[in-house]
Amino acid sequence: MSEAVVSSGAARIRRLSLWVLPVALALGLFLQMQETAWEWWRSRELFARQVPTGSAANLGGAEWKLAGLRRVGERPDDRAVMLLDMDVVVRDPEAFAVLPCRLVLEAPDGRRWSPQFLTPSEVNRLPERRRLTIPTCTQALASKPQAGATLRISEGFVLPAGMNGQVRPVLSLPAGRPHYLRFEIPD
Repeated sequence: MSEAVVSSGAARIRRLSLWVLPVALALGLFLQMQETAWEWWRSRELFARQVPTGSAANLGGAEWKLAGLRRVGERPDDRAVMLLDMDVVVRDPEAFAVLPCRLVLEAPDGRRWSPQFLTPSEVNRLPERRRLTIPTCTQALASKPQAGATLRISEGFVLPAGMNGQVRPVLSLPAGRPHYLRFEIPD
């Protein structure tokens, strides 16, 4: 008689375990997906904020202003060499110093170009650049400036022929995502 009671209790536990297993698996998957969804949300550029020409905008612990985007030369394959300058006033050093910085040029059709290394001969064509060392966006963030510091950031780009007048700078920082800045270029 006691064997029948034990096997009846074991059968109930086995049935209960089989019913709880799908619920436990679903809950585990939900918790894992929630973490992954949050990481995706924090790493994406989802909400653009247009910055009018000559204006500054806050993002990632700093105030950003487009100082200039100009063509500084051409490469032998007719690609344009562009130089982008940004003026930055650091407001929150901890938020500002989080890497990586995404500073790209964007075409109206959504294509983007990342910064590229420019040779010193390409940059030194500008008289005001000679003997100056201006940090890139990543270098400026890594330098961990103090609150109130004013920085000049410069990035070099190489664009296909004919694209230089159609691109706009786009800035994204980890502390500001999913928001990002899209700067308008003066005509």
